[in-house]
Amino acid sequence: MSHPGRIALCALLCQLLAGCRGETEADVADGSAKTSSRLLLEADDADIADAGAQMKGSASEAGMRVSIPKGKLVAGSTPGDRGRDPTLEPALQVFELKAFDVDKLPYPNDPGEAVLTGVSRTAAGNLCVERGGRLCNELEWERACKGPDDHSYAGGDRWDPSCATAPQTCASGFGVLGMGAAMREWTASDVAPIPKLQPGAAAVRGARLDAAAVDHRCAHRMGVAAETTTADLGFRCCYGPANDAALSSPKFVDTIKRVSFRPERLGEMFASNPKLELLKNDIKYFREDAATDTVLRRGRARGTDAGSIPANTYITTSPVIWNPVPGEEILLVTGRSGDRNSFIVAFHRLPDDRYRVGSAMIMKDEVGPVVLVYNPYTRRKLHWTTCWECYGETGNITYREENRVTITQR
Repeated sequence: MSHPGRIALCALLCQLLAGCRGETEADVADGSAKTSSRLLLEADDADIADAGAQMKGSASEAGMRVSIPKGKLVAGSTPGDRGRDPTLEPALQVFELKAFDVDKLPYPNDPGEAVLTGVSRTAAGNLCVERGGRLCNELEWERACKGPDDHSYAGGDRWDPSCATAPQTCASGFGVLGMGAAMREWTASDVAPIPKLQPGAAAVRGARLDAAAVDHRCAHRMGVAAETTTADLGFRCCYGPANDAALSSPKFVDTIKRVSFRPERLGEMFASNPKLELLKNDIKYFREDAATDTVLRRGRARGTDAGSIPANTYITTSPVIWNPVPGEEILLVTGRSGDRNSFIVAFHRLPDDRYRVGSAMIMKDEVGPVVLVYNPYTRRKLHWTTCWECYGETGNITYREENRVTITQR
């Protein structure tokens, strides 16, 4: 049977788990988890713990260009990365790009002159044509920024604030200077609209010098009206046949989709994470009809106002894929490990059927059942409960504005 004090102690255990987002937890470090063959990634992935120093470079004369070889671009970012907007950044989408050349510096590509800003995208494109070039498309820009080693930021896997004040000294892995450092840049690409959420616009890359650290990532993307002219928006030119590949925008899908997920596979995922390892054995999902009856009976027995389930509200104990916003898929699982420990875990779903810890709550010495409660018309919030409308034995699973998952008790 559930106990409010016991669950409160278990909520504290949640804060010990990598990737768990409690109300008092500090943000994880800048950067993204590197592409990995591991089944389960953590939010503070050890693969990027030692990010290395920012690459440096310089331009000695005007008109210098950098040749970018043909090759693979893993566009976008890893679901769960801090700063990632899933409606704009794809989840590690692979493109094969042709070789091209790019200006080493933003237009006019002259270390002795100020960067030209305050021009529309059309005007920027025309200036590139006058030089025998063209405006870079956004995938070319991202490849030039990430470099051959797929860095999160131009020339490194952490943001170096000195690049904002001295952008001409900060180089990508290919040697292109000032990318994402102190200025936004036009591209020839467009951001496709998402009905009722995002209008169509011109694709802009980079970030102004005072932007948040995560906005300086190579994958950071935004849509801006093509006629905009502002002092922080410049451009650079590319040369050679254009790469015609383009990013598409994600679509709205059902808020909740019940899925089959073998307990044995979930156990393998728990076993690969030292802080979830205690849950790896003898995993059982709660039986939905019996669990629903139990949590409702408990609520009525406690004298709450628990009545019938409200309209458009559903209870499940099945693993589900949750789509809080277009482009984001969260696997939510609840169950019991062994005889005494119940859990709720949220995983970001990655390409190639891999996952990343998003948030978790372990309820030690709690036999459950724990059920998920949702309304398909409320995309960003679900509820969990062990006792219907009982204070201290229910809570929220929330997809926050900063694109993080939190599991909280109330």
